[in-house]
Formats: sequence, structure tokens, C-alpha cells
Amino acid sequence: MSRRDEILKHAAKGARGIELGPYFSPLAAKRDGYNCLYLDVFNTETIKRRAAADPFLTPEQAAQVEAVDLVGDAMRIDDLCRDAGETEPFDYIISANNFEHLPNPIKFLQACGRVLKQGGFLSIVVPDKSGCLDFYRPRTSLAAWIEAYFEERARPTHAQIFEQVSLIARGAGDDASDASFSFISEPNLREAFDDWARRHVENDETYCDVHCSAFTPNSFRLLLTDAHFLGLSPFIVDEVIDDQVQGGFYAHLRLDCYKIFSQRETAAHYADRQKILEQIIVDEANVIETERIGQIFENMSQRYARSRLGRALAAPRVLELLLRTRDVKLVKPYLALRASALFDAAFYAERVWFSGDAAMHYLLHGVKEGVDPGPFFSTNRYLRQNPDVAQKGMNPLAHYELFGRGEGRKLALR
Repeated sequence: MSRRDEILKHAAKGARGIELGPYFSPLAAKRDGYNCLYLDVFNTETIKRRAAADPFLTPEQAAQVEAVDLVGDAMRIDDLCRDAGETEPFDYIISANNFEHLPNPIKFLQACGRVLKQGGFLSIVVPDKSGCLDFYRPRTSLAAWIEAYFEERARPTHAQIFEQVSLIARGAGDDASDASFSFISEPNLREAFDDWARRHVENDETYCDVHCSAFTPNSFRLLLTDAHFLGLSPFIVDEVIDDQVQGGFYAHLRLDCYKIFSQRETAAHYADRQKILEQIIVDEANVIETERIGQIFENMSQRYARSRLGRALAAPRVLELLLRTRDVKLVKPYLALRASALFDAAFYAERVWFSGDAAMHYLLHGVKEGVDPGPFFSTNRYLRQNPDVAQKGMNPLAHYELFGRGEGRKLALR
């Protein structure tokens, strides 16, 4: 199932829905026949101006902006619907890459519960902190959510702004050291503190959009199930899907009710809660192990790349490649494959029954056949993780060695 189909699983075209902040690419697009209202903090004209000025959008993409129906804060979705005369309950709400920005998630969940039909769905797309700019930030706790709820918080706190700026991460790329993870923290600590001090002295309450929450799939599940148990949220977690190909995860929350758990239900909740808590620790250990394995291969690859002997031995093969393909653009990918610690010629040859130059065969034929170049690198998984590479027809391992590592792309382990 595609990402879009997964998110729209509970959004039939004939049903009534609301999508939050669709910008230029709504999932439940009106032009595709969806009966969906759009909610955004900006009105239609403002969004069109922003899209036209967005350097990352083509004119064709900017022209895809559709009319906004509900203008305002998503945490007041119930008030916005009432003010717009939308008093009939909705079947679904879609929030894509919005939820993590909410200063008061519990207030939002309760407001959504007031506009959905019983059994309706709130479908959410959220970044996984283990693979995004929140890599070094701590997981958000339920205590933080409850504090925001009791304080009736309407904007990110100075502490949340500081945490985001001081711990923001980016792909390590060429800045990676022998001991570093695939993400490194930007050197913004001093600037983050000075900004906090200035805001405090000047009593500056200017809204600063940051990630107010940071999750992994299981930490998100824990927050939602505990909030429902405490009567803070009317939603139960129907499912959480970890998208390991494109990153992030999806959650489908089903509107249930506020309830007092029976003794039996309470015991079941705590048993499930213990399993989720343990899985969160396992997930963190897996992230560390994946990073450790990645470091080993990065170090091996760098040592092989520095070997002049390997380049000298490859020279006759490069000439053969040029004679066969008449394509000089294949030389660098070929050399990158030969120098890669992730390319195992013996492993590859056993799988394709080929006794010649394994790197050349993989470059010209192996990817089309879906063959892996070694016991640790997955051809198809890298292409799924990076659809732009697949679209350009580039060799996945060569792309990783030449560009992907420097861009901070994840190693596609088998």
C-alpha cells in the first residue's frame, strides 16, 4: 500500500472530512473528488503568495493550492467548525506533519473528538525522531503534555524553542568522524541560549514554530494509550505503522469515548503498557546498533577508497567499460563500487552465476535484476528509501558512496 493510500485508509471520497495544513499538496484533494474541508492558520490568498514565493516549488506545484475553508488554530478545530456553520459531525480528520508542532496536543485531541462521528478516525503522519532533525532530542513525556494542558498553552515555550535550536540535527555527511552517528548536532547552543535570555528579558512572546513534541512510533503509542486511560483523550489507537522506507510513521486513532476503566481493563492496560515501555527501550538499542554497524562500514569504505592500488588495478576495467558502453558517466559509479566496503564480489558472483568483473556486472545488470551487491547492502531497499535515485536510474550503492553518505541518507542494510 502506498503512503497516500495508507493515510487515506479511512477517508472515503463520499465521506466528510477535514485536512489540516495541506499547503499545495492535499492528500484528500477536492480536485480528486474528496468531500474535504481544509484548515490552515493562513487564508487562501496568503498561502498562494507563500507558495508563489517558495523557491522549492515549481510554478505548477504552486498553482495546486486549493481554497482554505477553516482559518485558524488547529487546536480550536471545534470552534472553527461551529463558527463556519459546520455543525454535522465529520467522518475523518487528516493531520500530516502537523501534530508534532502543537503546543497543546491534549486540547487538540479533545477538540477533534467534538467534531468527529463516533467511530470516526483521526489519521496522523508524524516524523520519527530516530531519523530526523529531532535525533538527539529526548522523547516527549506525558507529563509535558499534561503540563501544557493544565497551563492552557497556546504557543511553544521558550524551553521548547531552546531545545529545538540547541539540539537540532542534520545528516553528518562529510563532517562525520570515525565515532559519529549518521546525524550530528548543529553548533547552536550559544545562539539558542542567547535567544532565550533575550526573550526572557524583553518578555518576547512572538510565536516561534518548532517541534513541541518528539516521538518514536512506540513512544507515540504510549502517550496516546495513557492519555485515553487517564480520561484526557477520547481516542484509542487503532494502529501505528512505521514507514521505514520514506521515514516517519502513520497513526490511525479511532474516536471512542471518555471512560472509567474497570478493574479488568485497568490490569490489561498496565500489561500492554509494560510491553510498550520495553519495546521503546529495544527500539533505542536497535537505533544504536544500526548506527554502530553503519560506522564499521563507513570506516572500511574510507580505508578502501584511500587505496591507490585498487584504483590502479581498476584502470584496465574502466577502459573495457568505456568500450562496452560508450558512456563516460559510468566511470565514477564503477570506481565507487570497486572501492566500496559494501560490495562483495564473491557474494555477488554466487547469486548471478557470473565469473567476470562483478562490479561491472552489478553496475550494468544487477540492479535491474534486484540483486544485492553484498551481504549487508540492500539494492531494492535503498531504492525504496530514495525514490529520486530510482527515478533517475542511478545505481543504488554507487549513489550511496558518491552522494548518499554526504547527504546524510540512511544506509540500506539487508
